[in-house]
Amino acid sequence: MMDDIKKILSSKIDPDLAERLLNHYKELKQKFFLGQYELSQLNSAKFVEVVFRILEYITKGNYTPFNKDIQINNIVAYLENLPKDNHVDSIRIHIPIILKTIYAIRSKRGVAHIGEINPNLMDSTFVISACDWIMAEFVRLYYTADPVEAQKIINSIVERKVPIIEEFGEELRVLNPNLAVADKILLILYKKYPNYVLTGDLKNWIKTKSTSHITTILHQLDTNAKIYRKGKENTITKKGIDYVEKNLLVDV
Repeated sequence: MMDDIKKILSSKIDPDLAERLLNHYKELKQKFFLGQYELSQLNSAKFVEVVFRILEYITKGNYTPFNKDIQINNIVAYLENLPKDNHVDSIRIHIPIILKTIYAIRSKRGVAHIGEINPNLMDSTFVISACDWIMAEFVRLYYTADPVEAQKIINSIVERKVPIIEEFGEELRVLNPNLAVADKILLILYKKYPNYVLTGDLKNWIKTKSTSHITTILHQLDTNAKIYRKGKENTITKKGIDYVEKNLLVDV
């Protein structure tokens, strides 16, 4: 996925900016999923500064050098006042406002100040979602080939985040080996929702003594309306989502 995004962005902006953006994006997400919430927020500042430079490049063909401090308020004002006919609202208004909010949370909340209630988890969750939205928006704006493939890339960016699941390339692994097979299936389908997951992939990702056991469990989950099956494809239902969020994501 990252290679696809890099190719998309490099066709529209300076490849060095695309490389820096993806590096900071991957790093802040890795820290978040390792529970390093303060570090993920601190790294988000680097992400913000790169995106502002990308917006400069998109709108005027050059950007503030990395050896100079970026003037966020000045850039936000500049972008907001660009002619509406020249650039879409995402570039002029939406992304800049989100970036400014991320920067403010990073600077003025739990990372920098101590209070009675630590806001780092909820702040980091917002920051990660905001960064995901920005990345997905860049793909939406600049992917000019197959729209179906573009939608797949966007879905993979904004899909549900489940810390109890780790990704290894195209494969997934539920990190709690003590969970029942049915719960592992539901967690994977929850993460991949609204996309379908092949039964064969579930059999590869969930380690059991017998793969036929997984087929039996899928049939039971379908009967109980926690999942919906379409041939060899499976997706989670609203009932299944409710079960996962109430029973499997508690204290994760």
